[in-house]
Amino acid sequence: MRTFTAEGPCDPLRHHHLPAAPRLPEARGLIDEGSYFLLRSPRRTGKTTTLLALAAELSREGRYAALCVPCAVGETSSDATRAQVAEEALLASLRLAAEHDLPPALRPPVFPSSAEGTRILTALDAWARACPRPIVLFLDDIDALRGPSLRSVLGQLAAGFSRRPAAFPWSVALSSEIDLRDERLGGGELSRAGLPGPFDIAVSTEAMRRFTEDETRALYAQHAAETGQRFDEPALRAALVATAGHPFLVQALGREIARGVEPPAPVTADHVEEAAARLVQKGVTPIDNLAALLADERVRRVIEPLLAGRVDVAAARAEDVDHARDIGLLAPDAPARIEGGIHRALVPRLLASGVERVVSDDPAQLFGGEGRLDMALLLDRFAAFYAAHGEALSRATAYEAIAPELVLLGYLHRALHGRGRVVCDYGVGRGRVDVLLSIPLGDAPAQREALVLVSRRKGERGAKKRGLGWLEVALDRLQLQEGTLVLFDRRKSAPRHSRIRMRQLRTAKGRIARFLRA
Repeated sequence: MRTFTAEGPCDPLRHHHLPAAPRLPEARGLIDEGSYFLLRSPRRTGKTTTLLALAAELSREGRYAALCVPCAVGETSSDATRAQVAEEALLASLRLAAEHDLPPALRPPVFPSSAEGTRILTALDAWARACPRPIVLFLDDIDALRGPSLRSVLGQLAAGFSRRPAAFPWSVALSSEIDLRDERLGGGELSRAGLPGPFDIAVSTEAMRRFTEDETRALYAQHAAETGQRFDEPALRAALVATAGHPFLVQALGREIARGVEPPAPVTADHVEEAAARLVQKGVTPIDNLAALLADERVRRVIEPLLAGRVDVAAARAEDVDHARDIGLLAPDAPARIEGGIHRALVPRLLASGVERVVSDDPAQLFGGEGRLDMALLLDRFAAFYAAHGEALSRATAYEAIAPELVLLGYLHRALHGRGRVVCDYGVGRGRVDVLLSIPLGDAPAQREALVLVSRRKGERGAKKRGLGWLEVALDRLQLQEGTLVLFDRRKSAPRHSRIRMRQLRTAKGRIARFLRA
């Protein structure tokens, strides 16, 4: 029985997967034209799976000898003396891929000896002369190469272009995370003007960035057909919200659900939300080293105003926004935003993790005998924690604009660890962070607590009034009768000890509002 996978390329015999052709609709036409082209998309968006499937499909049809070659094995330093290592590694990877994926008649012959800097050129020349079909070559993760090694490979591919198809591959696609036309490669020596000539076509990568709604439904329908376990309609909608169609997250969420819900019991929206929360708790993401990337100044300049709800993200440098999109953190279209519930929850969770690790308060003391969270006690404990440690913890974060909010979020994650979920809502122009705490209570409806977090800075007036209005809106939406407004006074005009107060207010509609001014 096939399963979901988030551990690498999909194997059609073992894993649920989608057909390759619809995800790269432009590729077949370019291949038939004999084009050399570029394919760019963030990591773990299905490039390798799609290219492997497309290569197998092309070879099976009998017109081409198509092969997907992983280039990460050729990763090396930018030192020119290492170019030979990259050439040898790349050719070894090509031969192994051919032995695994092509029938003997289509595999390359013994590669002839050649001088350094021409080994790729002569090897592909020999293969094309011996192969009974035109060769289609997908060089996957070509950007794993660096500096002289990368320039050498690109130059050799350009040199052989005019010999195709009799003495060189008919069509070559370079797959990468970065746009090889725009990036300066290897310390700035190679820019757009220096990229070898034939690679002047870039395939639109919109299809590679995410699954459409229909594709997500089709993938989960495969699981239902093979196990008898269907996703009900609210579950499918919840999965779309959680993943935004990111191929890795769609697979990872499916796997988490399948492990937690025994077939043939149907999958509900609650199952999906619980599985998504577990992925956030585990830090599951397709973005390598996301925590480190969030500390990168280019990423911070984009993500900080998004979290703080400020509009000045519009003033962020275009290259910073493009970089955040290239790594898969931002949606590919305007407005700038972190897309998908899993990533929207994970980013503030990672930024607040330092606070979570230093909270020494015992979370068990915040819950009553029926498992209910005592919000008044939680706010009282947080006020004491913030008075003692808030200033130092705020200074320790690079995200100054939202530092106090991150301190509270870290405290909330620690308080609810293993007992409930912390859900954040933020974005450009909101001017605040909305937080929903959800605590399961067995057979009874879950306890839900709404908080609105607002910062007041020098020269700003009416923050409390605006905050109460936003809290009213949140309570209307959630159908709750009470909530919490936390106002962080960022002005320097008053001593911190006199700023931390807690009292009870009423909203315009008479609802109870716990008010913490810190």
